[in-house]
Amino acid sequence: MSVPPRIGFVGLGIMGRAMAMNLVKAGFQVTVYNRTRQRTMEFADLGCDVAATPRALAKAADTVIIMVSDTTAMDAVMEGPEGVLSAFSGGNTLINMSTLSPAYTAALAKKCYTAGVSFLDCPVSGSKPAAESGQLVILAGGEKTAVEKNGPVLKAMSRAVVYAGPAPAGTALKLCVNLIVAQLTTALAEAAVLASAQGLDPALIFETLAANPALNCGYFGLKKENILKMDFSPAFPLKHMLKDARFMLAEAAARKIELPVTAAAEALMSRAAASGYGDKDLSAVLLNLSEPLGRNRPAA
Repeated sequence: MSVPPRIGFVGLGIMGRAMAMNLVKAGFQVTVYNRTRQRTMEFADLGCDVAATPRALAKAADTVIIMVSDTTAMDAVMEGPEGVLSAFSGGNTLINMSTLSPAYTAALAKKCYTAGVSFLDCPVSGSKPAAESGQLVILAGGEKTAVEKNGPVLKAMSRAVVYAGPAPAGTALKLCVNLIVAQLTTALAEAAVLASAQGLDPALIFETLAANPALNCGYFGLKKENILKMDFSPAFPLKHMLKDARFMLAEAAARKIELPVTAAAEALMSRAAASGYGDKDLSAVLLNLSEPLGRNRPAA
C-alpha cells in the first residue's frame, strides 16, 4: 500500500479554502500557506501545519497545490528565495489549480521539468458551492500517468476529472468552459433587464427555464437568487471572469480567430469592474445593464 502524499496547499481564498478543507476531511496530511495569515487559523485549529513561507511549505510537502487569483499572485509564491520553486530538489509534484494563461502555464511546466518536478495543469470548473461540497470538475493537463497517480488527491476535491492532454491543455479547456459561463451569465442578466423593461417579473424567466427540459440548466438555478434578489455575494468574483475573458480573447487573437460575443461580454464585465463591482459575483453585470441608457458609459 502506497504512502499518501504530504500535501502543501497555497491559497485559501473562496475556492482554495474549501478545496483544502476537503483534503483535510479526506484524511490527507495538509500544510497550508496564505498571504493573509488569518485565513490559516481554522486549519491550525484542525491540526494542520501553517508554513511561514511558500518555500517552507514546499520543503514540508511531496505535493504542492496552488490556487491563487492571477499570474502576479502565482509569481509571488513561486519565485524568489522564499518561493516554492526554490525548495524543489526533484521528485516533487506541483499541481496548479489556478486559472492562468496557456502561455504562462506552458512556461511553468517547462520550469518544473527543468527542476525534475512532475507538473499537473488542473484548473477547476465550478464555483463556491461546488468547491465546498467536493463537486468540482477538474480539467487536467499533464502526463496522463501523473494525473492517474494523483487521482486520490484530485478526487478528494471533485466529482470528476476530465483529462485534456499535455499541459497547458487543462488551462485551454478551462478557457473554453468559462467562455460559456460568461455568456450564460450575461444572457441571464440581459434577459432579466429586458423583462423588467417590458413590465414583466424576471422570476417568470426562471420559471420558464425550469419548466423546459431543454433549458433547465443547473447554472441558471445557481444564479437565480443573485438576479432576483439583487444579491451579488461572490460565488465567482467578476474580476476573475474578466481576467479569464481577456485570456480567451488573447488566445483567439494569437490564432487569428474571432470571438465577437465573448468580446461583447468582456466589454460589459470591464464596464462593471470600472463601476466598482469587481469583487462582487459575476452576475453583478446586471447593475450596469439596468442603468439608464448613456449613464456611466465611456465617452466616444
